Amino acid sequence: MEDSLLSSSSMAKRPKPPSSPHLLPDSDHFTMDALLSSFLSLSDSPSIHTSFDRLIQSTDSDSDQNHLIQRALHLGSLLLEAANRSARRCSSSHNAVVWPLSPDLTIKVFSMLDTQSVCYAAATCSFFQKCAMDPLCFANIDLATLVPKVNNAVVSTMIHRAGVALKSIKLGVLPPIPAPPFFSSQPLVYSIRNSNDASGFSWNDKRSRQGRESSILTRSCLNSLSGNGGAPGAHLRRLHLYNIERMDNTALLASLSACPSLLDLEIVGLHVELRHTLESVSKHCPLIERLVFESSKTGRDDGLKYPTCNEFVLNCPNITTLALKGFKLHDYKARMLVKGLRKLKHIDLSTSYSFTGAFLNFIPIKELLEQRPDFCLVAEFPKGSYFDVEQLTESDVSLSLSSGSHSSSHTAYHSVFMNTSDGSYNSDHGSGNEDSIESSFIIYEENSD
Repeated sequence: MEDSLLSSSSMAKRPKPPSSPHLLPDSDHFTMDALLSSFLSLSDSPSIHTSFDRLIQSTDSDSDQNHLIQRALHLGSLLLEAANRSARRCSSSHNAVVWPLSPDLTIKVFSMLDTQSVCYAAATCSFFQKCAMDPLCFANIDLATLVPKVNNAVVSTMIHRAGVALKSIKLGVLPPIPAPPFFSSQPLVYSIRNSNDASGFSWNDKRSRQGRESSILTRSCLNSLSGNGGAPGAHLRRLHLYNIERMDNTALLASLSACPSLLDLEIVGLHVELRHTLESVSKHCPLIERLVFESSKTGRDDGLKYPTCNEFVLNCPNITTLALKGFKLHDYKARMLVKGLRKLKHIDLSTSYSFTGAFLNFIPIKELLEQRPDFCLVAEFPKGSYFDVEQLTESDVSLSLSSGSHSSSHTAYHSVFMNTSDGSYNSDHGSGNEDSIESSFIIYEENSD
C-alpha cells in the first residue's frame, strides 16, 4: 500500500507532458491503469487509514506531510469526479435502454410537469437533461413560491428556453393562505367580512419579504418577453404575477404590450394602478377572457374612470371571469361591467370600497339569469365601506334616481349598450357626465378614507 502511494506521489512530481493524457504512450497507460486497478482493489477502509497514517509519520518535515495530505486530497477529488462522470454516463445509457418512452413522449411527459420537477429530472442524467432542454418542457413556467427563490436571471433563462413555445408564466411570492375560489354555485353571493379575512391575508399589513432576500425579482424580470422580436410573448396565454414588489406601472404595461394573445391575467399584490392596467389590457390584450386583479393598497386606488370602463368593455368582449378586489369601485362602474361584458359569468367585487350593490336594483336579475344561467356575482364587503344594505329600500332607490342626471340623455352609454324598451336588460339610462353618474349613487356611499 505504501509503495502504491509513493509511486503515485513520485509520478505526480514528474513534469507534466505537453500532450493530452489520452495521447500518452501505451506503456504509461498500462502503468496508470494497473496502478489504479490495484488501488481500487483495496476495499478494507481501516487498512487504508492505517497505511496512510504510517505514510504520514514516515515523512520528516511538516511541509512534506502537508504536501502529501494535499496530494491525497487532490487524488481523491480526481477519483470522485471521474467516478461521478462515469456513473452519469452509465445511468444515461441505462435509462436510454430501459426507459419505456421515446424521447418525443418523454418530452411530452416533462411538459406536463411543473418547472421545478423538470429541473430535478434534468439533473438526474444526461438522457433526461437532453429531453428537458426541449422548449416544450418550459412552455408552462411556474416559478411562484411561498418564499423568494428565483431572480431575474432564472426567469430570463426559462423564457429563452421556452422561446415561441411559451404558453404560461406564474411568477412571484404567493400569499401564505390562498384565497378561496370566487365563483360559487349560488348566482348571487353577499357577505360582510373584514378585509383581512376576505383573502386570508392582509395586504395592508404585508411585510416586505423580497427586500430582505438575495433572490429578488425586479421591474425588469419579464423583459425577455420582448426579446427576439417579441417572439416569446407573442403566444403567451396565461400570466400570473404575485407580490413582485418592485414591479411598477411602466414595467407591467411593457410586459402586457408584448402579449397580444393573452387569455388569462392574474395580478395580486403589485404596486400598479387599476386604470393604467385596464387601459393596457384594452389596448394590447383584446382576446382576454379571465382577469383577476387584487390591489396591494386596499381601498386607496380610486383611479378607475368612466372612459376606462367604456374602453375596457368595448375592446375586451370575451371576458368571462372578472375579479376586481380591494379598489374603490362605485356602483355605476360595476353596473357598466356587468351589463357591458356580455359573456361575463363570474364577477368578484370583494373588498371593494364605495360599493354597495345598489346597482342590482336597476338590473332585471331574472332576465339576466335567463340570458346567462351560469352567472355568479361575489361581493364580500370590508368593514367600514358600506351602509347597512338592509336599510336600502325601494323608495330610497327611486328617490336617488329622481335627480336630473337620470332624466338626461343616455348618449354616453349608447356606445356600450344597445337601446331597447325602458327598463329592459339591454338598456341603460345615464348621463355622459361622470360626475352626474356617480352622484346617482352618492347617498349609498361612505367615505372609506
